[in-house]
Amino acid sequence: MTPMIDVVFLLLIFFVCTSVGQIRESLLPAELAGGSIASAEPVEQLDPLGDIWIGLKREGDATLFELNSIEHRDWVALKSVLMELAEVAPEMPVILDTAADVPFGDVIAVYDTCRAAGFDQIDFATDPQ
Repeated sequence: MTPMIDVVFLLLIFFVCTSVGQIRESLLPAELAGGSIASAEPVEQLDPLGDIWIGLKREGDATLFELNSIEHRDWVALKSVLMELAEVAPEMPVILDTAADVPFGDVIAVYDTCRAAGFDQIDFATDPQ
């Protein structure tokens, strides 16, 4: 009987020592269903504002910026338009479509401006091959 009590106490000490470092479950965030009826298929949420397409292309020694089919030759004008759009809807996805001959510094400058403006999602367009 004594060896069995020793084993029980050893198991008790083991479980107490291992549970000290665990996070309490009451502190962990959990997604709970709002009701008892759930849809079998997820509901698709449509983006009412669409995407922001920024095209970068090279013309001579200058980089041209095209924002949703509107051409901007001035970097400051493009930056101010991006800041205004981010104030209205920062959840709109921004897609950067760059030509192969555009300097990488210009691409990073546009990307950094979009991040500084507060856009949540910035993607790069690729050619389907």
